[in-house]
Formats: sequence, structure tokens, C-alpha cells
Amino acid sequence: MPAFSREAYEIYDKKAKTAVRAYLDSKRVYTNEYEDYGPDIIAFHEYFHEVEIKVAWKDEWPEHWGTLHIPARKKKYIEEGRKGFFWVLNDPCTKAKVVKSDDLNDEYLEVVNNVRMPKGEHFFSIPIELTTEVVLRNGRASSLEI
Repeated sequence: MPAFSREAYEIYDKKAKTAVRAYLDSKRVYTNEYEDYGPDIIAFHEYFHEVEIKVAWKDEWPEHWGTLHIPARKKKYIEEGRKGFFWVLNDPCTKAKVVKSDDLNDEYLEVVNNVRMPKGEHFFSIPIELTTEVVLRNGRASSLEI
């Protein structure tokens, strides 16, 4: 597992949570944040919401990115049948790719080399076709049903 980066956490965590919570509020899905090493956002319905920012994604999703990576360590959030959504936001937090927890299947597990773990880290490499893109700008437009 990569070392925790307090600096990255301070820069991106609140920004991502704020964007997703504003979107959910606009859909009348009311939420609360928790800092307990579990999902970032707990909704007052049956689903959790885990968020992160992919800083390399600026505006349009690059065509050559055929998968969306969700760290395998997040699998603990869906133990015991818990249901939720994994949100990967672009850097300005105007768009997100969303994956349902049901789509985190072991068939998608692979080792991916990255800056924080040059020897690789286990990720769910979710085919982009299984994601939903959500426009977060002003919390208005989207096709995601929560």
C-alpha cells in the first residue's frame, strides 16, 4: 500500500467531498462526512459515497483511458454486502466518473504501476463503459440515478 500523503489529503479531500455533497444535495440526497477510515460520505439512504480526485483529468475524459482505477484496498467498504458509489472527480471538480459498488468484481483486479507505488498497487480496472459520467458544475446536469 502506498504511504499516506497528508499534503495530498489536505489539498484534495475537502474539495472532492464538497463537490459531491453539493451534487447529492441538489438531488435531495442528504449526507454527512465521517473521518473513520471508512467511506468519505454517508448518505441518509442505503448507499455510501467514496470520493477521490484524478489530478491528471482536466476536462474531457481522454479516449486512451479505457479503464477507471479504484484502489483494491477500498474493497473493505463493500464487505457484508454494503452498497455504494465510487466517485473519481476531475481536477477542477466539475465532472466525475461514478462506479457502482456492484461493479467492483475480482475479475477487474490488476497491478498498476504509478508514481506513489512504482512496483505497482492492486486496483480494480473498471471498463469505462461501466461508469457513469456526472456533471457536477452547479450540481445540475446528470444521468446518474441515486
